[in-house]
Amino acid sequence: MYRNELEGLIFAKKVPNYILLRGIDEFQNELYAKILISYFGCENLTSMYFDDYDYDKAVSFFEPSLFGGKNTLYIKTNKTLNKKEIKNLISMTQKDELNHFIYELDEDGYSSVEKDFTALFNKNEVRFFKPNSQREALNLLENKCKMCKIMANNDAALLRIYQIHNENLSLCANEIEKFARLGIEISLENVNKIVSGLSEVSFEDLFEKILDKKDFRDDFFLYTKSGSYDEMEFINFFYRSIFKIFKIHSYAKIYGNFDFKAIFGYTPPRNIQQTLKRRAGEISTKKFFEIFKHLNETEFSLKTEQNIDKQIFLLAKLLELQRILIQK
Repeated sequence: MYRNELEGLIFAKKVPNYILLRGIDEFQNELYAKILISYFGCENLTSMYFDDYDYDKAVSFFEPSLFGGKNTLYIKTNKTLNKKEIKNLISMTQKDELNHFIYELDEDGYSSVEKDFTALFNKNEVRFFKPNSQREALNLLENKCKMCKIMANNDAALLRIYQIHNENLSLCANEIEKFARLGIEISLENVNKIVSGLSEVSFEDLFEKILDKKDFRDDFFLYTKSGSYDEMEFINFFYRSIFKIFKIHSYAKIYGNFDFKAIFGYTPPRNIQQTLKRRAGEISTKKFFEIFKHLNETEFSLKTEQNIDKQIFLLAKLLELQRILIQK
C-alpha cells in the first residue's frame, strides 16, 4: 500500500498490529513509525535500532508478562533481517492482539528488497516515495510540527525551510525539532534569522542565476560541496522547478489568469508569486519543450555513461541549457 492508504487506515482505526514501513525517504519512514507508535498507544515499548537488534530480547518482550498491558516492538534498520526470526515475531502478534510490531526498513535506493521478505507481512506493507510536489512536502512537515507540538504560522515559513535545505525532509525535520526545543514560533522572519543550509548556496539561488543567464559557475562548485549534493537529485530538483513554472504558463494560457491556489494547492508568498509569473511569461511553450528534452537527455547520460566526470558533465549541460534560454 501507499501513504494515503495507510492514512486511511489510521483515520478508520483499522491499522493491522504488524506492519512494514519501507522506502528511500527515511524522514517519512520514521515519521509514520512514530505516528503508529502513538496510534497503538501501548504501555510497553521496545525500540531496536540497526545493530541493536536482538531476536531473543524481542521474543521475550512479546511473551506474556505478569505486568500485562499492550506491547509495541519497533525495529529500525537498513537491511532485511533473518526471515525465520521475523516470521516468528509476526506470528506472535497474530496470536496475541496485545502485541504490535513495526518494522522500519530504510532503503538505499540501489538494492532491491526480496519479495519473499515483504511477503512475510502479507499486505501489511507501506512503501514511501519522495513527495511529488511542494504541497505534499508541506503536508508532511505540518505533520512533523504537530508531533513536536509546535505550529508554523503559515506555509511560507515551512516552504522556506524546505528550500534552504534543498528539499531534504530529514534536515527540515531537524529544524522543526530545533524550533520546538527553543520554544520559538516557526515564522518566516524567524526562519530567515535562524535557519542556514549545509551549503552557502541554496538550490533556489543557483536555479535563479541559471534562468537569469548569469555566471553561476562559482556558485555551482560551492553548491557541490554541500553534503546533500547529488547529480541525479540536482536534475530532479531542476526538472521539478521548471515543471512548476510550466504549470503556471499552461494554466495562464488556458484560463487567462494566475490562480496559485488552483495550480499548487497553496498560495506562495507574494514576492515568489511575482517571480513565478515573470518566469512563466518569459519562456515560450516551444522553449519549455526544448528544456524538458535537454534535461531528459542529461539525466539519461548521467545514468548510462560510465567514463565521465559527472560534476563537470552536469556543469557543461547547465551552460548548454543557458544557451537554449538565450536563443530566440
